[in-house]
Formats: sequence, C-alpha cells, structure tokens
Amino acid sequence: MQCIQSLQKYLFELSNTYDATICIKDFTGFMRQDKAIFQALSPFENHTSAYCNYVKSNKKCYRECLDMIPKILRKCTETRSTFSGFCHAGSFEYVIPIMEGENILGAITFGGYASNTPPKNKNCHALAERHPELDEALLAQLYQKEPKMPDEQEMTIALRSLEFVAAYLGSLGNCYCATENTAKLLAQPKQKQEEILVQHALTYIKMHVTEKISIEDIAHYCNYSSSYVSRNFNKVVGMNINTYINKLKVEVSKTYLITSNKTIAEIAEIVGFEDLSYYSRVFSSFLGIPPAEFRRRFS
Repeated sequence: MQCIQSLQKYLFELSNTYDATICIKDFTGFMRQDKAIFQALSPFENHTSAYCNYVKSNKKCYRECLDMIPKILRKCTETRSTFSGFCHAGSFEYVIPIMEGENILGAITFGGYASNTPPKNKNCHALAERHPELDEALLAQLYQKEPKMPDEQEMTIALRSLEFVAAYLGSLGNCYCATENTAKLLAQPKQKQEEILVQHALTYIKMHVTEKISIEDIAHYCNYSSSYVSRNFNKVVGMNINTYINKLKVEVSKTYLITSNKTIAEIAEIVGFEDLSYYSRVFSSFLGIPPAEFRRRFS
C-alpha cells in the first residue's frame, strides 16, 4: 500500500514538473483487481483539462475520444515501446505501453500539449468542421491555453521514469485472472489443444474488454473457425462466449460504480455497452439488482 501511495505522489510531481497530463489506460482490468491500487491511480484515469472537457462535452467527440483507445492498443502491440503522436483533437502526447510478458495490459499517456502546427485533420478548424455544435473560437482559445510541447531532450528523463513505472504496473498484472476458470487453466502443466485455444480467446477478451467484441474477432485472433472456438470455449470455461464477455464487463463496471463519480451511462459506454438499457438488463441478470441500486448499497 505504501509503495502505491508513493507512486501516486511521484506521478503528481512528474505531472507538475513537466506541466503534463498523465493518464493510465487499463485495457484489461488488471488495476481493478485491487481496490487500493485502483483508488490510488484513479486520479490518472481521464484527461481533465478545460480543452479536453469542452471537446468531450460533445457526445460525438467523446465517442471519437473513446475510439482512440483501441488504436492506442494496436499501436502498443505493434511497437511494444514508447511512441508519440496527436489525438483526434490535436493534443500531443507520449504513450508508454504497460506490458506483462507478451501481453499488453495498458498504457501510460503523458502530455496533453498544444502544438503550433498540429496535423491539418486534427486542428481546431477541422474539429469544428466535423462537429459544428462546437464553437471554433472557443476551441482555439482553450487549445492555446494548453501547455506547449517541450523540447524533446527535456522529455528523455521523464519518459525513462515512466517506462520504469510502466514496468512496475505490468508486474501488478502478473496475478490478474479474469475468472477462477482461467486460473485453473493456467495452473495445468499439460494442456490439450482446446485449452490452449481457450487461453488465447481469454487473452483477446481481456485485451478488448472495454470494446464491442464479436465471436468472429476472437476466432480470427485464434486462427480457428467461430463454431470451433465457441464449442470449445463453452466446454472448457463452462459458459458461452457472450455470457462470459458480459460477465467480465459487469465485473469491470462494478468497480467504476463503487469508486468513481461517473454516471451509469458513462460507465456503460466505458465497458463497451452502446445501449444503457441493455447494460442495465445484463447487470441485473448477473447480480439481481440494477446498477443504480448496486451503487446505492455498496458505495
């Protein structure tokens, strides 16, 4: 506990020193296995600058923001090292993958900087053209108030420090298992072909738990047919894939309900449910009470 509190303090100091926003993206739910860890790192869950908040006040823009998450994951998977770039709204940031072995568990984003020359498709004018509901003049005003991009050499020490932080956070994911069945599978010294297949399927599901996941996507990742994956998943795990995915999404959403101030609609969207009423029905089917009642009882 002391270690994670020290880490929180260090991240705040790093953020202040470099006038940067630090955001920890959890692709797999590994941080939510421990409430103390989740609460200590929750201040680094979102971008909260005035510019970002105004952009995200537009529902379609917020959707674009959420759509950046799978893109970041793909880039982390490809590079497996620190990289940098602009978000859809023109903010510049560095991205440090959080890895445990071969698995990408999450990423640390560091920056939120304004640029004098953002990409033409990501500047305030382009953003206002895509979303006329936003005031272009206000966008430009807020963007100019964002911290300016620092010299590359100044960032070297900060990025090296964050790579150590990412390595530590990756070690926290060592024990992360989505269900008891997963843990039992990993403990077996000798595995049948279908068990190895299911491990791959579980890995994909954990990596994409906050997205909309289809059986076809999982089958493509595992390099087997959808019917073969479905049949063996049911056999090994004891439930069908869609039920398992919904169960895992509900587990992730429970932590948000207890520890965050986000609305239930926001939480539903974060864990990959496009329809709030459907999320509520799924939640109730597993726990017997709707999300609002769960939050009232356990917050």
